[in-house]
Amino acid sequence: MITISKKKINNILSEQFAYDCVLKGIKSQSNRSTYVNPRSAKSFGNNKLIADMAASIEDMQVFGFKHYTVNNGKYYYYIYLYDFYSKELLTVMEAEKIGKYRTAAVTSLAIDKLRTSKMKNLSIIGTGFQAKQQLNSILTCNSKFNKIFIYSLSEHNREIFVTQFKNKYRDLEFVNCPDEQSALIDSDIIVTATNSEFPVIHNQYLKDHYLIIGMGAATPYFIEIDKNIIGDCDLLLVDDKDQAKLESGDLLSPISIGISNWNNVLNFSEIFEKKIDLNNKNKIFFKSLGIALWDIAIAKGIYDLAT
Repeated sequence: MITISKKKINNILSEQFAYDCVLKGIKSQSNRSTYVNPRSAKSFGNNKLIADMAASIEDMQVFGFKHYTVNNGKYYYYIYLYDFYSKELLTVMEAEKIGKYRTAAVTSLAIDKLRTSKMKNLSIIGTGFQAKQQLNSILTCNSKFNKIFIYSLSEHNREIFVTQFKNKYRDLEFVNCPDEQSALIDSDIIVTATNSEFPVIHNQYLKDHYLIIGMGAATPYFIEIDKNIIGDCDLLLVDDKDQAKLESGDLLSPISIGISNWNNVLNFSEIFEKKIDLNNKNKIFFKSLGIALWDIAIAKGIYDLAT
């Protein structure tokens, strides 16, 4: 087993590197050479949690799991990477930054794969650390947008967020939106990165074509998307259906009352199998909860460069 320092991991990681690694993982998933075990979490004591999620990628010759604990709001993440054939433990690496980058990389991949030529404007709902990573990845890995609308409940946070991105990307137009309507009315692609328990996107403000990517609300009790949007969509995607059935409040709630059903939900990797005609899909929702497959794909990429 080798040790890879946190400094070395951070030096290797970039938006484009994460994008490339996750793309390899999704292609492996579409080729049926992967296994994904949904997240398993246990709470104990006050504000304490322990969780594990596992995956194998045969054509990368690795398997592994991400293990993390939460203690009074502080998270500790580690990835254990193994050789697929010998079962030898290759490395254990600190994984907080890997998780941030892989989550954002999936959004960039979804935009690349699902964006149509008429989708010109982007909205980011949320102004926390994950929203920042989402937007950095999109602006690094995707084609440009005419306008980028920013909305969150905190005016102060919006101002800081917009100012930071205006200073970093001076050739792009960022719009500080005071409400949901102004953030959505002219937007084509909407990325949510919140921890809201109630919908932050409602049907009446959406165009007749849209791509919504839900990256927050990763529990069955949190909901970012109004249930009527789920009913209107002509394509519903998740990163892993088994995990979505356990964790996605955005889908569990409307499906439980008959607005949609799990037969309408596909894994995102199926898009790469080219079995789905996207030409008539004007209203798309992709719910990403984060799966170990992508963590393992990035860990393998880091391991290869570090050794």
